[in-house]
Amino acid sequence: MVATSGDALSEGGTVLTMREKLFPIVTLLTPNIPEAEAISGLEIKNENHMEKAARIIMNMGVKNVLVKGGHLTGDAVDHLCTPEGVHKLACKRVDSPNTHGTGCTLSSAITANLAHGMDMLSAVTKAKNYITEAIEKSFTVGKGHSPVNHFYDYYDLKGTVL
Repeated sequence: MVATSGDALSEGGTVLTMREKLFPIVTLLTPNIPEAEAISGLEIKNENHMEKAARIIMNMGVKNVLVKGGHLTGDAVDHLCTPEGVHKLACKRVDSPNTHGTGCTLSSAITANLAHGMDMLSAVTKAKNYITEAIEKSFTVGKGHSPVNHFYDYYDLKGTVL
């Protein structure tokens, strides 16, 4: 719905359609803070607001919600709301302009982990660690936000196979 850069990726009626058609069949929704605000109708200024927004979204029919805390200051703390409760997932914030694709990469990594039989909390935790390291070991390509380094575990920055 909203890119890390703040650019809108959808139009006004999208949230209503998602609530009616998609939320009842969604296993995990991974909104960033601007998206969670748009969906929940709640202004998010701190971690308590993140948790409240996640609960509001779950009450719309989503089975699990991961509100990503990248838009707040301090450590990168995400809130995973599951039927079992709320789990805070914290890691150090990596100061890097190379964050293009972080949301898509995180969601894909979670999906892969779930497909390998992990439970939701383990899948999200492992994916969060992966994306943090992919940002940390990224490098600049061109201008603007460069992509994360998806292959940090396989190649060093010189392209040498590890």
